[in-house]
Amino acid sequence: MTKISFKILFCFTVLILSRAITAQEKIQANFDYSEGKIFIYYEFKGDYAKEYEIGIVLKRTSDSRFNLVPEDLSGDIGTGNFANKKCRIVWTLLPDEEAMLDGEDFYFDVTAKEIVEGGGVPWYVFVGGAALVGGTAAVLVLGKKSSSDSSTPPVSSFPTPPNRP
Repeated sequence: MTKISFKILFCFTVLILSRAITAQEKIQANFDYSEGKIFIYYEFKGDYAKEYEIGIVLKRTSDSRFNLVPEDLSGDIGTGNFANKKCRIVWTLLPDEEAMLDGEDFYFDVTAKEIVEGGGVPWYVFVGGAALVGGTAAVLVLGKKSSSDSSTPPVSSFPTPPNRP
């Protein structure tokens, strides 16, 4: 019975994860520096009528652990209709950010994640939860041992206590 509950739990997890993973595209970006600002240019193909969540991270080829999320951004960033056009992001550098930019092996990782309408909890979460609860209940009910298998003697085998004076 444990194998059945594991299979149900596995199927439920796969359903949840398949909903959470959406199409996300990595985009090539070019950039220029001028007077304390970095201008980032990108373009990606997609449905121009749909909204996308644009995110950006500065990375370094010589250090895979280096990830800098810029703070002061403006332009074509965040949520909007950015597909099929030339977009520009302006990053105004803060003094502490500018101090970290020593070298020439930097690149921007721009991502576009399509925003799917209909938020909320999908119906299969409820169905999966009900199946998980039902499977667990079945395991508990059907997995109990009968009282005849127990090694304890029945209660009636004890002698009656003596009478008190």
